[in-house]
Amino acid sequence: MLTSSLLMCLGLGSCKKENTLGIDNDQVIQTPYSLYAADSNGAIISTNDGSHFSNVFPPDGYTPIFLLVSGENLMMLKQQLDLSVSNSHSFNPVFSQANKFPWQTMVYNYPAHKRIYIASSQGKGISISEDNGLHWEADTSWEDDNKLPPSFEISSFSGLPNGEIFAYSNEGNVLFLKDGADGKWAPVTTKGSFPTMQSDYYLTSNDSTLFLVDYKGVGGVWYSKDTGIHWAQFDQGVLPTNTTYLCAISPEGGTSLLVGTDSMGVYLADQNSFVEASGGLMKHTTAFSFASKKNYFKNKAVKDYIYVGTKDGLFRSENYGRTWYELTPGALKRSYVAIY
Repeated sequence: MLTSSLLMCLGLGSCKKENTLGIDNDQVIQTPYSLYAADSNGAIISTNDGSHFSNVFPPDGYTPIFLLVSGENLMMLKQQLDLSVSNSHSFNPVFSQANKFPWQTMVYNYPAHKRIYIASSQGKGISISEDNGLHWEADTSWEDDNKLPPSFEISSFSGLPNGEIFAYSNEGNVLFLKDGADGKWAPVTTKGSFPTMQSDYYLTSNDSTLFLVDYKGVGGVWYSKDTGIHWAQFDQGVLPTNTTYLCAISPEGGTSLLVGTDSMGVYLADQNSFVEASGGLMKHTTAFSFASKKNYFKNKAVKDYIYVGTKDGLFRSENYGRTWYELTPGALKRSYVAIY
């Protein structure tokens, strides 16, 4: 990830130096994170503590679809995929054949394969980069055509730590699996229930569970604990229907899942049923994008943070999305449409 030492503190906040002598090791951060957030006008800011912010890129009037960090490179997709090397404050085009979808997982940085996967118009619909986004080529590792559906378009990705990466096609309503970096993409044979409604589902996951989230808010949210073979549907609970589910993230593992909506705030799957999780957020806010970050302390303690970019600014949760608080109230009142 981009290191915090590369960040220039200006504009929204100032650098703060502290002498750590005498401070308990559970307060001394050994490995900080970097959070990037892009607003609806295309400007990008960054922070590594949620209090001090740096301007990374000025507004250009174009709304990003997503942000992505790989190695020392920061990428954003607007009209095309652009890349900034080592936080240089300038972006250059690197890929123009992305198939654009309105969810973060149309692109997936997968450390287990040392690759980035993106939905594209190249080949059978997947392109890859093995150099942190600088160069791209079609993924040609597919099963024989007679084993593939007659028509499909890859629209989202997610992976597990064991080297299994999954791709989903809304057009074909089919899930694909690539088992290992040298494996071939092949359809997963699902058993029992599976989303049958032709809607706009997208994939996400944690270390053990796959999720399919209906972007249109009609078919609900589904999960699989056995690599996509069997699926179950969450109880809807208070999660509203016919509301766009803009983003989702699993904060605690298992079947925990946060869903951000276009006008009704955030909801959390708690014991397989959704409850409201908008405490501290503005009423009826739009939740555009989630990001998960960790601070590693000198005493080996780890602290988890969940961030959400909303139309009312940036918010952070320290209890896996159950409650939120606003970062620098009043200073960041922008629509943060993409965070990473």
